[in-house]
Amino acid sequence: MQSLVSQTFSWTKKWSKSRYSLLVIFLFLFLDASIFPLPTTAVFIAVSLIHPSRSYYNALLAVAGMILGSIVGYTIGHYLWLLPDGSFTQFAHYLFNHIPGFTEANYLNAQNLYLKWSYGILLFSTILPVPYQFLSITAGVFNFSIVTFELFTLIFQGFRFFLLAWLIVRYGEGAKIIFQRNLKIIALISVIILIITLLLQVFDIL
Repeated sequence: MQSLVSQTFSWTKKWSKSRYSLLVIFLFLFLDASIFPLPTTAVFIAVSLIHPSRSYYNALLAVAGMILGSIVGYTIGHYLWLLPDGSFTQFAHYLFNHIPGFTEANYLNAQNLYLKWSYGILLFSTILPVPYQFLSITAGVFNFSIVTFELFTLIFQGFRFFLLAWLIVRYGEGAKIIFQRNLKIIALISVIILIITLLLQVFDIL
């Protein structure tokens, strides 16, 4: 994983000095939140390290790209699965009829689980390497409130990128080293906390 991150940093540095680097941050976050997984954290850090004074502006662009991209992803998931009156689309019925064991009842159970755990999932997406388009599309599929989803995207992802910006402004190249050295530890701790949170919710302790 660390070698992949290092390669991403090296690749990003080749074009991060371009005048289009700010546009690239926006597009990367937009695509990651809507249709295609990308190494957005590594790209954000690499671009921001070239001009640390722009880090907060980069964070603003990153959050804007993620907000707009997640709206697109949500829309794709929602209208691919549900009609305006709340009934299922032909695509959804096709899956119900052709995937063994996948029924409307299973969908409703999955929807209930998603709605119950959605806030925890969105919170831990700030530190877990989860492709955000998966969250935005499934939010649409399960008819999660788009206003709530975008609000929590703004809060949690805003915290994530402005924290990274602060680390870059304060520590410069050291922020990259911190990220690379502790990536596996952060991911492991995050997974453990997420599992504990889910178990607590399953047993109605939270």
